[in-house]
Amino acid sequence: MALAEIAGFVLVWLAAFSCRTTLVSIGPLLPVFMKQLHLGGFWGGTLTAIPLLIIAVVSVPSGWIADKVGHRTALAIALGLLTLACIVPSLAGPTKGSLFLNVALSGLGVGLAQPTLAKVARGVSPRNPALPTTLYANGLVTGGLGASLLAIPLLNHLGHRWPSVFLAWGILVAITGLGWLFLKTRREPREISSLPVHNLPSSSSRPPGLYPIAMGFAAQGAVFYALVTWLPEYSVHQGWPLAQASLLVALLSLGSIVGGVMSPWLLKVGRGFRRPFLGLAVVIGVAVVGLVVLPLLDYFWAWLAGASTAIVFTLGLAAPALLSNSKAVGRDSGLLLTVGYIGAVAGPLGFGALFGATASGAMFLVAALGLSVGLAALAIPANLGAPVTEPSTAINS
Repeated sequence: MALAEIAGFVLVWLAAFSCRTTLVSIGPLLPVFMKQLHLGGFWGGTLTAIPLLIIAVVSVPSGWIADKVGHRTALAIALGLLTLACIVPSLAGPTKGSLFLNVALSGLGVGLAQPTLAKVARGVSPRNPALPTTLYANGLVTGGLGASLLAIPLLNHLGHRWPSVFLAWGILVAITGLGWLFLKTRREPREISSLPVHNLPSSSSRPPGLYPIAMGFAAQGAVFYALVTWLPEYSVHQGWPLAQASLLVALLSLGSIVGGVMSPWLLKVGRGFRRPFLGLAVVIGVAVVGLVVLPLLDYFWAWLAGASTAIVFTLGLAAPALLSNSKAVGRDSGLLLTVGYIGAVAGPLGFGALFGATASGAMFLVAALGLSVGLAALAIPANLGAPVTEPSTAINS
């Protein structure tokens, strides 16, 4: 493996890591924001909703822009926006305006970066696009775990100034951006795909099965963000101490890391997307129901929910790189991410609407969302994404 390829893998992971740190840090720091900036409950909630909605809105045009101006250029712009988002609070001071500008710029940066990374990852390792895409997904979930574990320690070590926490993340983003400026990726071979050559879609059409994959991707996003947002509060409602309830979210993130690594193997063993999606829908449903009916194993159920949603997440991210025409990877990634983040917003909102009336009912709603991954899978062609082991046979069939 060439040194440039290894460096590309590292930078893909760091870019993905940076896409999560600024957004996930909002949760642990929210009590600080509300106390220091005198935010009410509504405005505190919008701090997490604003970037998710911006990501959903800009993902499709961002993919199109990246396809037109070049993915390396688009990624540089995205990392620049994330760096700016991180330094704004330090430049403007700890104010409401600087905080909301931070989350808005973060949403713009992430919305542009994620469709772009799908294509850039393909350029790092053109003949094995699933590997860097898996590293990309792993970087996202690791970034979430790192932010949830490090935000408060960073706050304590940086003079209890929350702008300094974002500045620390900004330094990492800036270093990553500089790395991409100096990295030379290979020229991508034309029409590399795991599909047989005669099934490769044109750049003007989308691959068969992309829409149901996007719906399954959205369903897992709804489950994941509902649990990340509400699982601690649900557990406290059931009588758990706050410290133990918060540990469930850490286990959810740990499960995401382990689960994401399994995705390439599962895609191969399952011979495509459909069978893994069907099986994972059952696992997600069992894990969420287990949180309600067998609370003695809640740590395990949280880990299992994180692992199973992460596999769906990683497979969904890999779909455009594996299935789309090379000229349309950014566009199709943008579509996938837009649908996914709309689902991510709907999950915690639906849970919150039911939680006041019936906490268990809200959790069963999340289980139903998990099972809907299986409904989406039924519309995926049976062997879509299956590895082609004998190209000559596939061409002549």
